[in-house]
Amino acid sequence: MGPGINRARAVALAAVLLVSCGGAARAQVASVRVYSALQRINPFGEVVPADRAGRADIGPREILSPGFARNAFASYHVAVTVPPGARFSLHVGQNPEGFLGVTVYKETFLQRGGEWIPDGLERVDLPYTSSLPDVARAIPGQTTVVFLMELWTPRSAAIVRTKVEPQLHVNERWITYPMEVRILPAVVPDLPETGLMGTAGVGDPADFEARAALRTYLCNSPPGDPAAPGTLRRLLARDVRQDLALARSLEKTPGSILLPEILKLTGSTDSAKWCQAPVFPRDLGSEWYLRLRDALYRMVN
Repeated sequence: MGPGINRARAVALAAVLLVSCGGAARAQVASVRVYSALQRINPFGEVVPADRAGRADIGPREILSPGFARNAFASYHVAVTVPPGARFSLHVGQNPEGFLGVTVYKETFLQRGGEWIPDGLERVDLPYTSSLPDVARAIPGQTTVVFLMELWTPRSAAIVRTKVEPQLHVNERWITYPMEVRILPAVVPDLPETGLMGTAGVGDPADFEARAALRTYLCNSPPGDPAAPGTLRRLLARDVRQDLALARSLEKTPGSILLPEILKLTGSTDSAKWCQAPVFPRDLGSEWYLRLRDALYRMVN
């Protein structure tokens, strides 16, 4: 084999390696992304399969200008992807500063059926500084640290727009995810200590608690036992309880507002028989529930 052929093979091999390394580098490019609480993110920066939509044309909702009810929490996943060994810091900026209450939790993962699913919540102080790999909880190939950002809107908050910006500092540069929050007229009544809980397992879709609470509220089905404190499932159940407390304050009878919206999403028409076999959207993924929440907020407007 001549030297010309050897050189050609060497160039071709180098090109393949360059493409491969470039792909790996792109996968590790630093980023900060925000997802709704119903799109759990695995340690590799992907939505867990249980929460994905069943249609290729539906992806995770963009979180750019969310609407917040007052006297209520709003919860979001913040996914931080960084190169191996890179030191990073997470901040959350506001303008005006202190307008919303901010609490951040680092999410911990459990393995179920070959999938890594976030479930545990560990409160952290901001700015939070760390790096990957996580020595305390090593996950092979982990690229992404996931946080739960909990935002509290006081009852007295003005109906205005305000900025909330998760900010990542890594490799001497800042990366910001800009959010312009809309404070809405809706005011959530104070919640009782317990009620309307589901019994979601770690591997169940993120909307499990919503479906269970709706069956209890609309059909008088017995509530389940609450998830353990300090888990994402417990927090998701609380957020649904907020919505149903608001619905109860608006509806003359349970379901007069919510059930028509559910039927619209499922393409059903028979509200009288819905409780006999409750049907929820199958192809919209866990975020179908956000459409129901949006409809509820609009009714206050």
